[in-house]
Order: sequence, then C-alpha cells, then structure tokens
Amino acid sequence: MQKTFQNSNPMFKVNLHFSALLISSLLITSCNQSKALEKEVETTAAEKEIPAAKRTKKPHNYGGWYCPDNFIRFPPMDIAELNSLSVISDRLPTEEETRSGQSLMYFDALEHPFAMPLNIPLPRVARMYTEYNKLTELVIVIQAVVIDNDTIVGFRYPNGGNGSARINEVDFLNESEVADLGSNPFVYIKTELKASKQEIWKGICQTAFAKKLGKKFNNKALFESEWNDRTSTDLLYESENVVARGVLASLWGNLYLQIDYDSSGFHYSEKILVIDNEEKNTCELFLVTGPYPQGMDKEQKRWNAWMDEVKKTSLR
Repeated sequence: MQKTFQNSNPMFKVNLHFSALLISSLLITSCNQSKALEKEVETTAAEKEIPAAKRTKKPHNYGGWYCPDNFIRFPPMDIAELNSLSVISDRLPTEEETRSGQSLMYFDALEHPFAMPLNIPLPRVARMYTEYNKLTELVIVIQAVVIDNDTIVGFRYPNGGNGSARINEVDFLNESEVADLGSNPFVYIKTELKASKQEIWKGICQTAFAKKLGKKFNNKALFESEWNDRTSTDLLYESENVVARGVLASLWGNLYLQIDYDSSGFHYSEKILVIDNEEKNTCELFLVTGPYPQGMDKEQKRWNAWMDEVKKTSLR
C-alpha cells in the first residue's frame, strides 16, 4: 500500500471500516465548485499538465478516506484561529512533515515522480458533503496536490480528525464567508486512566449524558450494557428541527462514539474515543464536543465535571 500519512494513533485506518457501520460506500458526494475556483484550478492544471506517456502507470489511492478520530495529530480547532496553522503549500511535504500534522499525504517521488502541489493559498476553509453522516460540514484544507489526472485535497475537520477528497468535492469559502463564521471553539479534553475499556464504558453509562442518549435514541439497553469488542450500532434521531446520526463501535481494538447533530443547518458533534494501552495497562480517553459560538466557558466546566464523574466511576 502506498504511504499517505504517518500516524501513531491505532485508529487511523478507521476510514476503511467506519462507514461500513453506517452506509455501504465511502464515496463522498460531489459539491458544486465556485466558478472562480474552477477557473483558477483549470488555469493551474493547464500550466502544469503532464503528458500522459510520462505519467506513472501505477494508479494512486489518494482521495476518499477519512479519520474523524485522529485527535492526536489533528485536534479540534476554532476556524477563527486559521492563521495560526502551519502548513506546507508551495512544495510536497517530507515524511516528517506528514507526521507533524503540517500536511496529510506523503508522495513517494519514485512512485509518483510527477506529483506536484496545486498553486492555491492554504490553509483554506471549505464545505463538503459526507455521505456517512448525511451532512454538509466545514473542513479546513491544508494540502492540495495534482497527481495523474486528479487534484487531491487533504483536510482536517474543525472537530478533530482528518481526511482527503478530490477537489471537485469541496466548495471553498471566500474570506468574507469565513469571517462571517466568527469564533466556533470546541471543548477538547483528554486524560489517561488506569482502567480498562469496559470499566470506562461502564463509567460513561452511569453519567446523565449517556442516560439522555439512551432515551433520545430509544436504545437504553445499549447505554446500560457491559462493553464488549463486538458491540456496534448506528444511532438515528429525527425531530422537526433536529436530525442526529451517530455510531458506537469497537474499531481496531478501541471504543469510538460519534454523534452529529444538524439543528436547522447548525452542525454540532460529540465524539468520545478510548484507546487501549496494553503496555501501560491504561486507557486514553478523548472527548470533543461543540462548537460553542456562545457559552464556551460554561460548556467547558460542564464537560470537565462529566470527565471527573467518569473518572470516579471507572476507577472504583
């Protein structure tokens, strides 16, 4: 398999299996590109067009994967802090730069000698429709590469994680649209517990948060049960103004919960990841919720209290 990016998180291959729990395909539905961007891309592609005879004969496998749980390399971030991101845009990244989170995809020069960066300013905010959660959500594009007949973009999700797509599958926002988004911070908490996945899940189930989820998704038994490595389920809730979709599963030996809410066009999400560390006999617990355009301090305190509650019940 070709190298795309390096990642120490054992859940990084979730893109190959995660959506099978929700849909039968990983394909991302295309979004309409703005005319200005189309013109820019066409001009750049024409300037850099590679004769077909010189292109690598080995097909590439870039574009169309996602890792929504990769908080280690790509933690959540407020789009208002976009200018703080350090990215590689004027050349192809080194392997080390893909490990550091400055880029996503590493291109081996021997396998793809004609791969080259697309000449557009980065980072850049875009909207993209993803089939697995049926949402048009914001992404932060941090890499764009012309390879063979494709232009592939690598992006990070504002709520943590990363993925890739073809350029015609993202719709770039202009500066005014990005400014109108304002500040949208996320609660992000991570901790290490000397407890097993099963003990942590039991602790989570005892919180008011889990009990509300059980009631909302009409699946109380799931949120009252003992965790095991065969547990997986899709979650769906619909009301007049809110649609919520989620998944709870054991993937690559880890526990993962993601719920996406679409409230009249506003996207809010809750993510929980538990990574087993067999060497230390501990687990890392990650929580991401938001965004919170207002009341961030209050929400941070609320989720800190939730984390403290999980710790107490898990360590008994």
